[in-house]
Amino acid sequence: MRKIIYLLIMGMMFFATQLSAKTSKYSASHYKYIGTFEKKKSNQKIESTMSLENLQKSIRKRWVEGYDINEIKYGNGKWIAVFTKNPKETHQTYIVARRFSVVNNLLKKYWDKGYYITNVEHGLAEWIVIFEKNTSYTNQAFERRKKLDVFVDAVNKRWKENFDLIDLEYGEGRWTGIFAEGTEYKGQAMIIRSAWRDMVRAIEKYWKKGYHISNIEYTLGKWMVVFSRSKNNAAQGYETAATMEAFTKKFEKRQQEGYKLIDLAEGW
Repeated sequence: MRKIIYLLIMGMMFFATQLSAKTSKYSASHYKYIGTFEKKKSNQKIESTMSLENLQKSIRKRWVEGYDINEIKYGNGKWIAVFTKNPKETHQTYIVARRFSVVNNLLKKYWDKGYYITNVEHGLAEWIVIFEKNTSYTNQAFERRKKLDVFVDAVNKRWKENFDLIDLEYGEGRWTGIFAEGTEYKGQAMIIRSAWRDMVRAIEKYWKKGYHISNIEYTLGKWMVVFSRSKNNAAQGYETAATMEAFTKKFEKRQQEGYKLIDLAEGW
């Protein structure tokens, strides 16, 4: 049975176990980027810029080179994109809008053409929503709620309807969840903690249960992690860094070791 475990624990300091099994030097009061990696060889590039306009230029360039958008994140004054070289033919596009209502008005048009949402991000009062064709998805939906407990209830309801939660984001005063049918997931759970040290313990616990991290989000002082089960779960780990420059070095090292970045988060 799909279930959600909801527990908030306040904390002042933490020690985070990284992929290398070393203790993190960053306390809970320090800003950090957190990248989740899985053991899967891939050709990836990471780019960061101060403006969304420059990021859009990078997207167009990478598309021409045969890369797909794998992850987009805004944090600490930077727009960050992770691109993955895709050997098969795919088609991506995206929407940039000031209001999610604009995105909502366009969704049916994209869904009717076979484009499904794969990533959503909000930063500097802008939404960027990535769509992709030729995914395994057969149907999509979204939920937006002002109150966290109401959002949690909406997630549980969607799980009972056989939708999987594929992305989380907060913007315009609302928690937003993107759901899809036709994923490879065989069960999900969402864990919420106030301190990263407590989330580290939850991650270790769920890895032992056979779940893997599919999404991490930090919003309004709370860490939210979506765990998923699938038949092909790869070994996972994560890296933290206080700056994008430091994180990029760790990203490049993981690439050399045969790891693929599947999620990027940022928070305190």
